[in-house]
Amino acid sequence: MDSVGRHAIGLWDGARMNGRVLVALIFRDSAQRFGDGPAGYIWTLVEPSMLIAIMLVMRVSIKNYTPAFGESSIMFLLTGLLAYRICRNTINKASRAIIANRPLLAFGPVKPIDVVFAKTIVEFTIWLIVLTIFFSAVRRILQQEVITSFQGFVLALLAMFYFCLAMSTFNATIGALLPIWKSIWRIMSVPLLLTSGVLYVPSTMPPEMLSVIQWNPVLHCVEALRSASYLDYLSIYDPVYLFSFSTITLLLSLIIEMLFRKEIIRSRDDGEEDEEEL
Repeated sequence: MDSVGRHAIGLWDGARMNGRVLVALIFRDSAQRFGDGPAGYIWTLVEPSMLIAIMLVMRVSIKNYTPAFGESSIMFLLTGLLAYRICRNTINKASRAIIANRPLLAFGPVKPIDVVFAKTIVEFTIWLIVLTIFFSAVRRILQQEVITSFQGFVLALLAMFYFCLAMSTFNATIGALLPIWKSIWRIMSVPLLLTSGVLYVPSTMPPEMLSVIQWNPVLHCVEALRSASYLDYLSIYDPVYLFSFSTITLLLSLIIEMLFRKEIIRSRDDGEEDEEEL
């Protein structure tokens, strides 16, 4: 067998090993996240669902409140809140994956990137179930079509997942090397929320403001989901920008992880948890 064939077989074996490690980590993280009994599964879904429900009730109960777009204030707010919470919560949870799973990193096959990827998949899946619950409820109770473009809906979710994966990896690696980054990320939560278009239609903003908020990738995640929920929604969603941002961020994170893997594994937890906002 020539060297090319041996190299190809080595790559295939390595990919299979990484795949098995990732699947094992996903099952392990799911077991820790949901607990041993059915109550753990229920509470994992009820907790974020209650949070979203409370936010919706508080917002729509405001006197004389009218939706920023469409006839249903619930539908408009739901698409914005879910898109924002999916991104923000998934990134926050997955960003702590390296610190939370440091003992596993002592095993050669398990790399810091593996635990981040597994955590991102688990958390994103949880929020997909929450999204399905709310969208199904709106369709049944309000008799309103929630998804107007199924293809656009699937592409929006894939773009959101890719962004979450990239930002989770970046936050986890940078946060392990520079603990101050965790504080910076928390400080950024309010600007990210205000510029994400959750409570307003970005395309109606003045050009000066639009030129600033359009750089926020979370805004494009919100706009992607709303574009699949409204037929006549004037969106500023730029899939090329979101994909480029996510790709550059992920590649940079992978390079940093390879260069500073030992330092990342030896990093210490500062004991601080990311606070939930909104």
